Amino acid sequence: MKTDRTDTRRGITYMLVASFLFALTMLFAKLLSSSMGSVEVTFWRNAIGLIAIGMFVLRKPIQNVGGKPFTLIFRGVIGTVALLTFFYTISTSTLSNAIVYAKTEPIFTSLLAFFLLGEKLKLPAVFSVFIGFAGVAMLSGMSMGYLHVMGILTGLLSALAYTSVRSLKAYYDERTVVLSFMLSGVLIPAFLMILSEYTTSELFAFALSNFIVPHGVEWIWIILMGVAAAYGQIYMTRAYFYAKAGIVSTVSYSVILFATLFGMMLGDVLPTPMVIAGGLLIVLSGVILSRQK
Repeated sequence: MKTDRTDTRRGITYMLVASFLFALTMLFAKLLSSSMGSVEVTFWRNAIGLIAIGMFVLRKPIQNVGGKPFTLIFRGVIGTVALLTFFYTISTSTLSNAIVYAKTEPIFTSLLAFFLLGEKLKLPAVFSVFIGFAGVAMLSGMSMGYLHVMGILTGLLSALAYTSVRSLKAYYDERTVVLSFMLSGVLIPAFLMILSEYTTSELFAFALSNFIVPHGVEWIWIILMGVAAAYGQIYMTRAYFYAKAGIVSTVSYSVILFATLFGMMLGDVLPTPMVIAGGLLIVLSGVILSRQK
């Protein structure tokens, strides 16, 4: 019994560390967004992460069963697009708003699992989905402007990416899944930055921006962003290893607090009561869905 409690405390501690590191990733992304587009931020985030994960692979070679290459590619592509919309939201909104939108992922995951995987939704889950969407409506102020659409897309695309991971567990090492995502996160932004030299589009503004050579302190922010993201992923994985998923998922919402504090350090204004209420409903919805899982 004592061991279970110790493991749970350790899992909670790891998740708090992971949340802090993910909020740090957002902080450095916000700093970089003042001089470069969200596409390039995505590129550097994954380039540094690819190097970090590659070092882990060298220590322990990957062994895969294989058999679902298209699903693997799909996960990488969708995850990259989700990251593009997320960093775009960070660059054009407050850190607190950006992370709350991203935290709508459990709502969409439940719906996708119901429609695509045939999983049943119990009454509490159905209720939580409704209050979650009510929270989204309050957060966006009942507006469907470009920024709000990008925020909602972040949650939906993240849910698609995570749902696809479920069908990959039996076929690929988790590092293969992460590597495929990061490789896509390097190649796709690189292609988009080349494409942006020849075309412009207001509709795809989140995915088109020119490459700008980093200077001075920007290199430090890039490295710190990539390292924080990589270690955040490691500590998050450890957290799920030691504690129950429902507990860890609930603790993961601490990232909103960290992101809000970092945002205030950068000059973000305090959210309005309506936005705070919407954010709380989204968090409540996510917590209920996590407990249901």
